[in-house]
Amino acid sequence: MASLIFNKNVKLIISDVDETIADLYVDASSEMILELEKLLMGERVLFLVSGQSVQNIQKRIVNYIRKDLRKRIIVGHCSGAEVWGFREDGKLRGAPFYSLYDTTLSEAQKRKWRDLTHQLIEQFKLRVYPTMPIPEFQKRSNRDPLSIMLEDRGPQITFEVVNGYDLSPEQVKELDIEIPYTHGYYDLRIPILELAEKLMEGNNLPITPRLAGEFAIDFAIRGVSKTTAVKYVIENESVLISLGLHGSDIKIPESIEVWGDKFSITRGGTDRHISEALPKEVRSITFREENHSEFSEGYNIVVWNGKKHLQEGLLEYLKFRA
Repeated sequence: MASLIFNKNVKLIISDVDETIADLYVDASSEMILELEKLLMGERVLFLVSGQSVQNIQKRIVNYIRKDLRKRIIVGHCSGAEVWGFREDGKLRGAPFYSLYDTTLSEAQKRKWRDLTHQLIEQFKLRVYPTMPIPEFQKRSNRDPLSIMLEDRGPQITFEVVNGYDLSPEQVKELDIEIPYTHGYYDLRIPILELAEKLMEGNNLPITPRLAGEFAIDFAIRGVSKTTAVKYVIENESVLISLGLHGSDIKIPESIEVWGDKFSITRGGTDRHISEALPKEVRSITFREENHSEFSEGYNIVVWNGKKHLQEGLLEYLKFRA
């Protein structure tokens, strides 16, 4: 059994979704749902913060959890653009606690954003697929580097560059695209990101393209990150009360814990933005085999040292807690 011990004092758990609670575009396992229900029955709050949409998170995770427990769940979706909660009957509230999508972008800007996204696709000759589990996509795309999955989540548009984030020199030559060697990888996302930044800035759009996860590019509202959602919740007493918490309940670092899989500052580790919203002493656990040297300095980020990793590592952590 691993030496990292479950924190019995935790009251607020802030967790990433993909490759932390469930595999990408795959529903959470029945074992994971059971463990999450046990946590919620212990009067803990689960705050899911993800680049995915709230509908996606509902479908893959929340809808499997007992209706009477969902009132202790809150969702910060599209990298913090909105935060949603659930009613006593387990249904999604009628409106988010806040939304930065409609207040930041006009309808004309929303349309222009989509137009520029299609321009990127055409310029790089990308072949677009809908989202699906990774093995299925790799089979359907024949691992073609220019094949991507695209999802328009409203407040965020995401490219999943599954086959193109770690290219060989031979693949780069075949593509005839100038791809710089960055942090030890030939990553197709880099030239896409660079052009996207120019297009968004040139059209005065408050959209920031950024690396995310293992192989994604997120086109998100400028200035919005997982930090945005976390800060809003922990500083808003009325939101905490709706979850059965008070600000005094989460004053000590041990009362909060962060779960994620990508805290690296070099390759799009967006989970670090959760940690950055909290006191540095709060423990953040990454369930990916990451390098400590790539973490934000001074934060209590630890690498899970069990036998399994990602969502299976989290399940291992939860199943063997005392």
